[in-house]
Amino acid sequence: MGIHVVSVADEDWADSEIRGPALAALPGELERRGLGRLPERPAALPGTAAARAAGRGPGLLGRLGLRRRPAARGGPADRFSEQADRPYGAFEALCRAQPDGSRLYDALLDWELLVPVDFAGVLELAVPAEPGGGGARVRSAHRAAEAARRLAAVLELPGCVPCDGGPLALTGWFAGEAAGRAAAAHPGPWQEAPDAAYYTALYLGAAEHSLRRGRVIAYG
Repeated sequence: MGIHVVSVADEDWADSEIRGPALAALPGELERRGLGRLPERPAALPGTAAARAAGRGPGLLGRLGLRRRPAARGGPADRFSEQADRPYGAFEALCRAQPDGSRLYDALLDWELLVPVDFAGVLELAVPAEPGGGGARVRSAHRAAEAARRLAAVLELPGCVPCDGGPLALTGWFAGEAAGRAAAAHPGPWQEAPDAAYYTALYLGAAEHSLRRGRVIAYG
């Protein structure tokens, strides 16, 4: 299965065995710092996994996914899920090669939760994001989207790349014939660094999904 970048499902907010404690701490920390509120989420309906999970005890598994996360409800357009199984070296190098590379790197890679709230820097939650961790690092989807757009321009990433086309759309696109057709029709620097292009599109899609749908993004 590997690691995925995913939108947090409604069920996850009440599921204390996966990322519920960090999610529960997030709204209060945002308000305490005067950063506003997360978009409203629908209440758990009786009989759903979210409602059944509400009474469970604490515990949080981390970004490596030691236990499978609940399936998200809703149609594909309401979910984001892409594999993060390619080497990261070229993408990290692309980030750091920019004039403000450290800021781009942090915005795109230095987080456990990405939220649709605009703020600079990082929030550190006291609740760990993985067993033995020191806390969950939270960053703004606004800043991640801005950073990813910068890299997409550098790579001349073609508009036909499905950054947010539904679960695993980008994963399948890069693995299939569509990527080859796009390379022939839209040659550019993105062809020379396919892993960097993949992660640029992935994090752009994740951040824009967060902003468009009001969803938190996490690893799972």
